[in-house]
Amino acid sequence: MLKLACGIILKKFAKYFLVSRFMNVRRFQILTCFLLFFALPINLFSQNKSPRGFKNLNLYREFVAKSSRVFNPHGTTAKIRYSLSRKYTDSLILPKSYSQSKLVFHDAFDSFNSNTWGVGQPWGVYHPSFPHQYYGDSEVFVKNGYLYLLNQSRKKTFNSNTKDSITIPYGTGLINTFKSNSFQYGYFAIRCKNPQGAATWPAFWLTGRYHWPPEIDIFEMYGKKDGSTVHKQMITLHLGETENKSKRQFERGFKLPANTDTSFHIYSCDWNDKRIRFYTDGVYVKSFRLTSWMRQYFQEPMYLIVNNALDHRYLEYLPKGKFSQAFVVDWVKVYQNPKQILIPSSKE
Repeated sequence: MLKLACGIILKKFAKYFLVSRFMNVRRFQILTCFLLFFALPINLFSQNKSPRGFKNLNLYREFVAKSSRVFNPHGTTAKIRYSLSRKYTDSLILPKSYSQSKLVFHDAFDSFNSNTWGVGQPWGVYHPSFPHQYYGDSEVFVKNGYLYLLNQSRKKTFNSNTKDSITIPYGTGLINTFKSNSFQYGYFAIRCKNPQGAATWPAFWLTGRYHWPPEIDIFEMYGKKDGSTVHKQMITLHLGETENKSKRQFERGFKLPANTDTSFHIYSCDWNDKRIRFYTDGVYVKSFRLTSWMRQYFQEPMYLIVNNALDHRYLEYLPKGKFSQAFVVDWVKVYQNPKQILIPSSKE
């Protein structure tokens, strides 16, 4: 019955696209997509046997799921079939392009290394545009082999006894490698567990050592009103010409299993001179092709940042009394191929 229905649909498509007097490029693209991602898979699945070249039907279904693409106007493609693919949440699986790579940076957080990580942003302990939170030392600590980055209610006054005195209600945890290492290309990975609760905003990202932008957000998650939306991964590239405003950004988001705040997951990124690819639990989820215009912004060194911020848009949903929400990190790793560059800050 399924094959019969498929045959009828195919005949109608053939009549419209092939018998038509003009076969333009757009019609050809639509027909090709229909055949590849609808008609062919349904026809094969209905036979209840594996296609030639695949050991079983389940492997073929996984292949089709992994091969799915979503078109976007910037000429890039996204894979969003995360839930149908094999996942690796315990150990890092490197792409084949990094088979000859070297582990150039690794912190498993047996202790906190202040020579590797700086607490807070290099430019200050709070952002004037977001005076609801500061980057505190008490919000960063290591325990039982894990790094904890907190966001919590802990008032602190800065610039006391001056006209610029300000009291900030929330402390947040942020660490960076600005004073130890910057990187020009590589494979960047983190294994971590999201915080729970409202207004949470954990992130793992790279930003320019000498300018902003560029910025590569390997992931950002938003808890919003009640924390239930923290399982949607946002991937963003920031690029442009100004120091105080990003001229352009490319952003994609997709849902993950609803356990990112109770279980550990691995988020990673391959940044090279032609593309920036993103992986979650070993599954390839997104790729941005760097055009010649984009490439000029993603060829300078960048340093790593891991943080647990509070989203100012949802502060009203935070508990009224004392609270503390932890972003837990197992490890951070960076691999580089021979021609990619690690830049220790001491060498500058």
